[in-house]
Amino acid sequence: MKDTAHNSERGTDMSKTSWVTVLSGGVAVVTLLLAITVPRQHTAPPVSNVDDVFSPSSVSVEPAAATSMYFTIRKDRRRCAAPMCGGYFVRAVNNVRTKCADGRAASECYVGEIDWNSNGKVEPNRALLRGEIVKEGNRRLKFGRFRVQESWQASSSTTGVGEFYRARDLHINCITHPCMTHHEVRLNSKFERDVAGVQINNAGASDSVLQDAMRAMQSEEGILVRGTHKPDKGPAGTADTLIASQFYLRATADTSSSRPCMITGCSSQVCSDQEVVTTCEYRNEYACYRKARCERQSNGECGWTRTKELTSCVNRAKTQTGPQIK
Repeated sequence: MKDTAHNSERGTDMSKTSWVTVLSGGVAVVTLLLAITVPRQHTAPPVSNVDDVFSPSSVSVEPAAATSMYFTIRKDRRRCAAPMCGGYFVRAVNNVRTKCADGRAASECYVGEIDWNSNGKVEPNRALLRGEIVKEGNRRLKFGRFRVQESWQASSSTTGVGEFYRARDLHINCITHPCMTHHEVRLNSKFERDVAGVQINNAGASDSVLQDAMRAMQSEEGILVRGTHKPDKGPAGTADTLIASQFYLRATADTSSSRPCMITGCSSQVCSDQEVVTTCEYRNEYACYRKARCERQSNGECGWTRTKELTSCVNRAKTQTGPQIK
């Protein structure tokens, strides 16, 4: 009888041990799943300078271009003789100040021309350009030229609000939310992190452009986005989602190559693919352009083809009397 009772008690103890083992195993599985799917919570602090550095929330595989300088541009509508006027104003995104050709920092910088450098040409109000400001001119007259390395075109005519980012899909599938499915890099800084998705439906883009953007986000290069962040709460915790007010796709080839070059300006001294407004200040060298060829150059920009005849004519004219008012 004693043995029977002892065996019964031992069986009960083994049964309890088995349940404890099963319960512990279940807790371990749940812990492992949460460790995989629960996003790390990060909030991007405000950044005002390109040199500010933050630790990324994941190992970055962004191309070098992700931390290069990106600019917005706008056309200069002032009335004066080119190239002092009639060029463009450029501004480094996500920065309060931009370093200009003369070495000074300003909210935006004037450049006499855009060197598209065989990149797709984009209208100023829809362009987001990666590149650099190159110094041009002489000691008395210093103005910049913007050399393009990448050109990106906005998905619509909407201006957009917020800061600028590069965003791409991480190809991650989760069983809960929020989940860190995308990676963002803040342009013109070294801040980067994973986020719980990128929403682009409110940028005013057409369905076909939205589909192009979704495909582009699958690539390593991704897309460029202007927007703000919204916290996303769910079973896995809280994480930020990037809400795009505008997004940009890489411009293909030279999107403006079909637009003809024209002679414009008050004195017919400017060659461009759009109307350019200048003052009616006349210079002797302007007469040299009457027989010159206005056509698209190797850099993708419209301009006067520099023949020996044109160069000689301009040099002779500059030695004559100064500017006159027409």
